[in-house]
Amino acid sequence: MDDTTPRRHDRLMSAFVVVTIVALGVVVAGLTQPPDEPSLTVQPTTTPVETAPPPPPEYDVVTPEVAYPTTIPGCDTVDPPVEASYFGVAGFGGATYDNPIAPWLTGPKAHLMSQALVRALPADISFARGKIPYFDPIPVFENLPEGQQIDGTSALSDVTRGDRSGFISVGVAQRTDGVPPCVAGALDSRETLSDGTVVDRQDTWQEVDGARTSNRSATAYRPDGSRIDAYSSAPGDEDRLPFSMTELVRVATDPAFATSTPAPPDTPGNIAECRPYPGSDGVATELTAPVVDSLNTALARADTGGLIPTPPLGALRSSAFGDALCQVVNSAAGRLTVTVGSPVSPQVLDDTPQGNGPVPVPAGTVVSIPTASGLGVTLSTENPWDPAELERIGRTPELAAQ
Repeated sequence: MDDTTPRRHDRLMSAFVVVTIVALGVVVAGLTQPPDEPSLTVQPTTTPVETAPPPPPEYDVVTPEVAYPTTIPGCDTVDPPVEASYFGVAGFGGATYDNPIAPWLTGPKAHLMSQALVRALPADISFARGKIPYFDPIPVFENLPEGQQIDGTSALSDVTRGDRSGFISVGVAQRTDGVPPCVAGALDSRETLSDGTVVDRQDTWQEVDGARTSNRSATAYRPDGSRIDAYSSAPGDEDRLPFSMTELVRVATDPAFATSTPAPPDTPGNIAECRPYPGSDGVATELTAPVVDSLNTALARADTGGLIPTPPLGALRSSAFGDALCQVVNSAAGRLTVTVGSPVSPQVLDDTPQGNGPVPVPAGTVVSIPTASGLGVTLSTENPWDPAELERIGRTPELAAQ
């Protein structure tokens, strides 16, 4: 897109929304003021002079000028543009795959969609820091106005493709309000496919203090109410984007993301977003998608004895809390977490605080098995369990050989 395109300037007192994942839930907040100053360890002997806090930083945000009235290919009518808005929400209690707002999103369904996303992306994509995208559970947010509840899941990652680096996010939700009207500035074209799926496409950009970011998106509205958003961004002009529009449309229209299709019985999955066991970071082995698939196949074959994991094992995933892979399920020993990463030393096992410590872990039974590949398999239970049974899982031949 040409830099001479007419542009609209907005002075924003708070331009960014920060998403912070914390131990008890998720906090999404607009930054409207600077952080508080740290407390003094020694109080001053004179009365401090009260001063007004410094004003929040201002950002010069530039976006393309939206022409209206206008026409959009595939749209019978076009509504006027809508100003972007931001709001903050907070949720506590942890995010699990049993949010009543989205009963279609189970742990096994999220696992199948995550596998489908990796398959749908081009083979020459590399995931930054080994963070393979995985669809997270939806947090429960209290006291939100109706219509502002978060009712969708997303998987995201920084990616590299040749000499281009950028970002991809895929969101999936179940909607009951049908296909929205065409809005000027929100899409470049609309297409209705033979199965009734409506696909919106858009290429756009934004500049913050003169630094340009290009954005490309494809949104699919399926007849069953599924809404799938495939979005990519990258610094610079649109030729720096790591995905073509055709590739994003292919992701958005993949039938694996249809919310009306449940996961088959006995599909592996997680019950919540998991946290690897402390001390399992610093993974030396590159945990690529094929390696993760191989580990999951091996874990699914493990003899779990009387643990009866629910959902079944075999859904290891990247975590926001460390470099290792993990899976968390229910079991006869309460919550069972499997971590595959660096071997955890006996000293770490002895020193790790239990229960409600600074880095709380279940106060049950923990075993950590080093494997021939250099990886470690660590299993921890919420309640005490036979260590020999956990060791048997960790020593599954196919798992130890990875």
